Amino acid sequence: MERRGQISKIRSRFIEISNLMIVSDPKELCYIDYIGKCRVLCLDYGDKRVGVAISDINWRIASPLKVLESHGVYSDLFKLISEYSIGIVVVGAPKALNGGDSGKQFEKVKKFVEKLDELSNSKSLDIKIIYWDERLSSVAANRFLNESEMSISRKKKNIDKVAASFILQGFLDYIEYTHT
Repeated sequence: MERRGQISKIRSRFIEISNLMIVSDPKELCYIDYIGKCRVLCLDYGDKRVGVAISDINWRIASPLKVLESHGVYSDLFKLISEYSIGIVVVGAPKALNGGDSGKQFEKVKKFVEKLDELSNSKSLDIKIIYWDERLSSVAANRFLNESEMSISRKKKNIDKVAASFILQGFLDYIEYTHT
């Protein structure tokens, strides 16, 4: 019974964006074709930095990977996509707590994804891009890092990639619960 409640909670975290939706619903992808063959990359896009997390090949565990500077991020992302055999990119979509768009930041993320999609198509990369609700991922990452014994400066350097790993783990959990 609890599992059913978890599934509905996880499903509500997916965001459909009508005018740019490479994948309009994660269930549309045949994940069996991807699991074990490629990894998932997750991006937590910000004005200054982009947190990056990566899944294992079996799509069970999300791990923080690195933090990239937002300026000139695309070339670094394409290197990671090639290096780690990425097939799906999950991008954290900022939403307001009431479920609505979070305004300017959401529009910035949308532009970032449009350019990422355009550049990946021009490079003939076969990647799928999925928006995923990132509400409270930074709060969770802050709590997690506050419990660690890291210095404040190390926490600040790691917060973006840890937030990306929280976003990615939510996506991976959704896939596990809906495809098992």
